[in-house]
Amino acid sequence: MQITVNQHYVPRFYMKQFANIKNAGTKKEKVLISFYQFKDNLLKENIPTSSICSEDNFYDQDGKIETTLAGMETMWSKALKNVIADNFTIDDIENIREFVIYQISRTKAMLFHNREMATTMMKSMFKQEFEDIADEEVVNELIENKIQNEITPEFGLSIVKKTISTISDLKMKVITNETEINFITSDVPIIIINPLGIHSAGLSSIGEVIFFPISPQKMIFFYDAKLFSELPDRICDESVIAIFNQYQYISADERLLAKEIEDIDHIVNSEVLNSKREQFQNIQKTNTINDGVGILFAAKFRSIPYYYNIPILRLPKSLRKIPADFHETFPRKYSYDTRLAILCRIYRNPDFIHDKELKEHWKKQQRYSKILLNYLDGYWNTPKEDRIITPELMEKLKTVPVKAFMDKQR
Repeated sequence: MQITVNQHYVPRFYMKQFANIKNAGTKKEKVLISFYQFKDNLLKENIPTSSICSEDNFYDQDGKIETTLAGMETMWSKALKNVIADNFTIDDIENIREFVIYQISRTKAMLFHNREMATTMMKSMFKQEFEDIADEEVVNELIENKIQNEITPEFGLSIVKKTISTISDLKMKVITNETEINFITSDVPIIIINPLGIHSAGLSSIGEVIFFPISPQKMIFFYDAKLFSELPDRICDESVIAIFNQYQYISADERLLAKEIEDIDHIVNSEVLNSKREQFQNIQKTNTINDGVGILFAAKFRSIPYYYNIPILRLPKSLRKIPADFHETFPRKYSYDTRLAILCRIYRNPDFIHDKELKEHWKKQQRYSKILLNYLDGYWNTPKEDRIITPELMEKLKTVPVKAFMDKQR
């Protein structure tokens, strides 16, 4: 078996939709794309897609993963072509859904994201294991070696299939760009945001939105149709297209990609975008909560905070009453424990808070949490018996231990 050494983490069939093709269909076919490289402030055009978004032996040395992905890419490529041609089937939708999860997991940026999360957790978890080693550099080297050996591209892809079902309930929508501005893409093309939980998003969260361009004129959305109304078939407003391209700028790891160099030339070196990009890159990858019993680690998905409002993603009227600073999301799947956690926040007496400003913030959060829970009960179709608050439960809600609350506030 011939082993492919140059292994792409952004597939060539995807980049081809943003490329200029010479000698199409012949042995001399050339697929050429333009890109902007952040590191060297480098803007280049007509570069072969075979030479970018790849590394030698990125997945493995024996080529097994690359061969497996190549087989799947045949289906994904066909599905995307059918979507671009406005002639796709249910099977195509499911193939694209699979492509989305794999593409999220296979990028170089996600590999580094996972390694950074694991490093943070290991430094805390294995502190005792290495406590007899005085040299901090030695400890860091031991942890780094462990991370490099265990958090690999192969490990990331090994858990992908279990994740696909997480977005099985999201509706797919194809939107056509009818403006003079082209969609651009990047080496991290799949964008994950949440207008309800603006600071972070998870694939299982209410209000989840996944979008990515599949050509300069077509974009695919997977979105929570229970929360948002039907998305439009086409966009004619250039300012909206510009917002989608700004998200690509922030999401990109090393490169922006585009059909024409002019598509990206006008946005590179934007101080505003670079500020948002730096802000995103520096987001803490894990949250640590001390619940009084032990330390809990909450790993953050590589989603982008809802920096720029997207007009077509309009929240229901009741939720628009909640200020952005108090937006928060919860799992799409109903859980009594989740609802109970919201009740604790609503009814807990703020007598433990001495700071006047913080206490006022707490009271506002209680008020907005009531509005949110009222909506969520309809979204979840919460059982009637779970909505009952007995006197005994109310007393517990008002006096729930506050340590976890306070740690989260910090």
